[in-house]
Amino acid sequence: MKKVLIIVSLVVNSVCSYAQSLEEQLTQVYVMMDTAKTVPTITEVASQFELIAMMNPESYAANYYATVSKALLSYTGKDQKLRDELVDMANQFYEKAKAIEPSNQENFILGALLANARLSVDGGSRWKEQGEIFEKNLTSARSINPNNPRIAHLKGVAVYFTPKMFGGGKKNALEYLLKSEEQYKLETESSVLKPHWGATRNAYFIGLCQEDK
Repeated sequence: MKKVLIIVSLVVNSVCSYAQSLEEQLTQVYVMMDTAKTVPTITEVASQFELIAMMNPESYAANYYATVSKALLSYTGKDQKLRDELVDMANQFYEKAKAIEPSNQENFILGALLANARLSVDGGSRWKEQGEIFEKNLTSARSINPNNPRIAHLKGVAVYFTPKMFGGGKKNALEYLLKSEEQYKLETESSVLKPHWGATRNAYFIGLCQEDK
């Protein structure tokens, strides 16, 4: 019964989407992602972005957000196999996005996000390989646009979850997150077609870092 309801939901959503422009479709789901606080909502967001990307395979933005949402969804689970599968799905959209716009600086943001998502599944055995991929992507993104707020945001979140003995923890993470916050204030993009996600998530982690202050 649950599968039937999901299929019906996808059919209804796909029919309705024809009456909307791609930007309208993405914006509607982006708003959901930006305010998502529960796993069911994050799951719905990932499903909707996946559907939009499948219906618009040549759209960089659609594949970009499908990548982001699947990666973020992978952080919510506990089953390592399922989490890896979500990252694998995100990677498929990532490869499509890169093929559409090979020189887009946001490709490095996606690369860093996916590396961190894989690392978080099994940090004990993946920290070296995926950590290096993560840092390499952030360095590449920084060389193109050091003011991209998602660089400091991703670094801050990574530091937040890193043990204090290895340079992590709230205090060290907050430095990056506050830097990202200031950079987000300067970001002028308003269209979802030009990726500008992360400000709300960044504010959330700043709150976590300041809880005990």
